[in-house]
Amino acid sequence: MKILVLFFTFALSLNPAFSQSPPAAPAAGKTQLIAHFHALRRNFGNANTAKVEMLSGPEAVKMLRGQSPGKAWQARLGGSKFKITIEDKLDMKLEEAFERLQRLPAEYRRALEVVSEDKKDGVAFYADLDGAAAHGSQNYLNLVKGAGVEVISHEAGHVLEQRATRADPTVLERWNKARTEDGVSISAYGDRVNHEDLAEFAMLYAICLDAGKERLAEAKEKSPRRFAIWQEILTKTKS
Repeated sequence: MKILVLFFTFALSLNPAFSQSPPAAPAAGKTQLIAHFHALRRNFGNANTAKVEMLSGPEAVKMLRGQSPGKAWQARLGGSKFKITIEDKLDMKLEEAFERLQRLPAEYRRALEVVSEDKKDGVAFYADLDGAAAHGSQNYLNLVKGAGVEVISHEAGHVLEQRATRADPTVLERWNKARTEDGVSISAYGDRVNHEDLAEFAMLYAICLDAGKERLAEAKEKSPRRFAIWQEILTKTKS
């Protein structure tokens, strides 16, 4: 059974932007912000103190991707309630999912709520996603076991953008104009297409937000138009 959705599926490949080693140098004369802020990624989310609380589960389910058998739990992190689903054939402990979700900035937890709405799987972990590290939309957030908090932040960008675009169809059009006017690359992966640039900025914003006010202000200085639209998206999708 195929699941039909009204929005595009965004598949995040395993690519250098999400490794812990320094990214490759950009083309001559081209600055990439992911490289500029690379040192901040080492401790991203380590200082977060909120812990995931399990509310119920496990419940045997048929997961949306291919109706694969899995187990689902209801959980809470801070004020956000959401679902975690793990495919049965994936050798992964629930605590591993907790550990990476606890590192996500509080401002991004809304994405976990969105993908946990009725008839959705919540944060879903699969053994394989056909070579991708993750898929994200407002209908699902699918991850492989190795996907960490940076990948989740990127996918949260897709989730929240789509929810904002539902209310304001101009979001991506305005983003495309903003990235041109800012005149700076976030990453080579983001350079490929507009919606991936937005998700890469969402990840970068999360890293700088976690690092403190000075780093967040620096991100705003380097990409002010994107920064303004992303803050607008975070505000529009709070509820």
